[in-house]
Amino acid sequence: MKVMNAKNEWDSEIVLEKKVINNKELLKGLNKAILNWYWFLLSSIVCIALAFFYLRYTVPQYKVHAKLLVSDDKKGGGMMSSTALVELSGLMGATSSVDNEVEILKTADLMREMVLTEKAFITFYIKGAVHDIPTYKTPYNIELISSPDSVIETRRFSISEKAAGLLELTDTDTLFKVKAGEPFYIHNVGNVQISKILDNEEQLPASYSFSITPIADVIDSYTGALNVEITNKNVSTIDLTFVSSIQKQGEQYLRTFIDKYVERNLHDKNVIADSTLSFINSRLKRITNELAGVEDKISGYKQSTKLSDISEQSRILLETSASNTKSLAEVEVQLAAIESMAAYLKDDKNPRVVPSSIIPQDVAFNSLISRYNELVLQRERLLLANTENNPLVENINLQISGVRTDMVTNLESTKRNLQLLKANQLNTSNNITNQIQQVPSIERGYIDLARLQQIKQAQYIFLQEKWEETAISRTANVSNSKVIDTPKSEKYPFSPKRKLIYFMALFIGVLIPAAVLYVKEMFSFRISDIEELKNISNVPILGFISHSNEDGHVVINKSSRSPIAEQFRALRTNLEFSLNGGKKILFTSSMSGEGKSYVALNLAVSLALLQKKVLLMELDLRKPSITSKLGLPAGKGFSHYIVRPDMILEEIIMPSQAHEDVDLIQAGAIPPNPAELLLSERTNELMKILEDKYDFILIDAPPVGMVTDAQILSRYSDTCLYIIRQNYTFKEQLSIPKDLVQSGKIGNIQFIVNDVKAPGGFYSNYGYGYGYGYGNYGDINNKKKFLPFFKR
Repeated sequence: MKVMNAKNEWDSEIVLEKKVINNKELLKGLNKAILNWYWFLLSSIVCIALAFFYLRYTVPQYKVHAKLLVSDDKKGGGMMSSTALVELSGLMGATSSVDNEVEILKTADLMREMVLTEKAFITFYIKGAVHDIPTYKTPYNIELISSPDSVIETRRFSISEKAAGLLELTDTDTLFKVKAGEPFYIHNVGNVQISKILDNEEQLPASYSFSITPIADVIDSYTGALNVEITNKNVSTIDLTFVSSIQKQGEQYLRTFIDKYVERNLHDKNVIADSTLSFINSRLKRITNELAGVEDKISGYKQSTKLSDISEQSRILLETSASNTKSLAEVEVQLAAIESMAAYLKDDKNPRVVPSSIIPQDVAFNSLISRYNELVLQRERLLLANTENNPLVENINLQISGVRTDMVTNLESTKRNLQLLKANQLNTSNNITNQIQQVPSIERGYIDLARLQQIKQAQYIFLQEKWEETAISRTANVSNSKVIDTPKSEKYPFSPKRKLIYFMALFIGVLIPAAVLYVKEMFSFRISDIEELKNISNVPILGFISHSNEDGHVVINKSSRSPIAEQFRALRTNLEFSLNGGKKILFTSSMSGEGKSYVALNLAVSLALLQKKVLLMELDLRKPSITSKLGLPAGKGFSHYIVRPDMILEEIIMPSQAHEDVDLIQAGAIPPNPAELLLSERTNELMKILEDKYDFILIDAPPVGMVTDAQILSRYSDTCLYIIRQNYTFKEQLSIPKDLVQSGKIGNIQFIVNDVKAPGGFYSNYGYGYGYGYGNYGDINNKKKFLPFFKR
């Protein structure tokens, strides 16, 4: 368990550390954004201004909506359902489908009809200062006299009235004048006529332009602007959406489009109805001729056979035969019922109720049945409480037996009468059959002709009825769709979306500086913050010196309480622990201009404030700068002392004038062989003498990345302070101190980060984060730099 707990604690520490790193990265990004807030503000203002001008000069687009209800039997929404014309639907054509109607509405031919009706291939514009605005109402009417298909290319002209009835048309390379109301020719367009349609009293803009576009292009454009869809599969409705830059014009175009669709639908129905009427007329003509021919045959047949009314005679015989057959059937039914009843009554072992109304016309028999049934029911009630041997039961049995005997006798009498009636009816039926068989063959021929006449007459009547129904439906034809929501434009344009564009402009305005900062960070070759410094090199950081705008190169004195003075004091404290009793401090850097002399000079003054004797040695023999920074005249210095054995130490030591306890040894004359002078035995002796004489010796050496002087001087130092300047030192140059430490050429190297910009290129928890400045090492043209956003 202890091992597991230890592991969990270790994981928790790892997770916590990752969170801290992520927070630092976030703070780093926020810090950079805050430092460059003005660029974010400027970029946002510019992008919002561009969005404003885009919205100001972009033609808004509106959506026009309409809804159709379509007759669709599959969905039960047909307008012809439950009407008198449903029977004709099969005759008039196939039932419509919503999906089929959607495809019809999408056809280019239907859109072409709308374009031609509304002359949508001619577009008017109001002339504007920046761009032209489409308009719906103009004081001019333009007619394309030629065929619309004659327009080959889009031509656009500005139109203005120069005099009464005289119009001037101009385009990019053409100017000509035409008279209102008279046709004229335009190349690749055809013959055109312009006329005035509004009075001058109406307040309309004075400058207009118009364009004439090939009709195929217009059809493609408006077909793309029209959206036809079924939003609800459960109902037979179609939603139409048309996009237009002018609300009224879009409503009118969509209204005309729907009208053309309805007209085409009615036209199709009327064509079917006309075709049906034509077919019925041809059939009626043929059937009429055939019926007249049959009637002529019947008339001739009667005249040749001298028949008056054989059909009536035959009808009477047939009716008599049918009546006799019906009576015979009734007698046979009654005989069968009597025989069944007789068999029923002969079973006297278990008396049962007899069905009534067997012979409805025999009243006496029916009364016997009622009496018999009453006795049987009375017997059954007595048996519920008595036995068969009970006198009452036996008495009832005797009565039942007597009534049964009477009933059987009555049935036999009725049966004999019915048998006699049956024989008579059979005899009559035979006589009628013989009479029918005796009808001459002439009558049979007449019947065949009459039957043919009836068939033709029925066909004639059917076709006449259908002709009337079709003619009525032709006049009452309606479209299988109707408008349930007329075209209406939305109040506000759907494009451009103002809120979305402003939001995107603000987003882009923030994104652009952020992207530039990110790209700059990616392609930055200079040290910009402490994290980069730590990731590249493991050399310890002794302190931070922030940027300062103070005049002069010495920024610290006895009474100074400025933030930068406190930073040098903090650096002095850290240095005492780093020296661990030593006193010789070497200052170097990667290249010129990183602030070695500036840091060395101010650190010397800071140490002198502790009432310590401090010597500042200007050993950058190639490019000395401390003397000039202090404003001192150049005199004898280190190079003179080394090459002249007769010169004593007091000749080269001079007051620095920065502080009474800070002395200075100048570089002297620039020698041709600085490295050899530094390696001389006299230099070693000088260092030993100075070590006994001063509490701290600060050696300003050349940049170690350029020459080897600093490596030579490191043998005389107890610690090496390596100056890193923010946004100046190259990242690749940090490999120099790393190699020096690994190879042992210079020991005890520590970084001092100089020129830290506040607040926070290096985080606020390092140093004080206040601004300050210094002169550039060897920078002759030290000009003020602008636009810090574009420099590192």
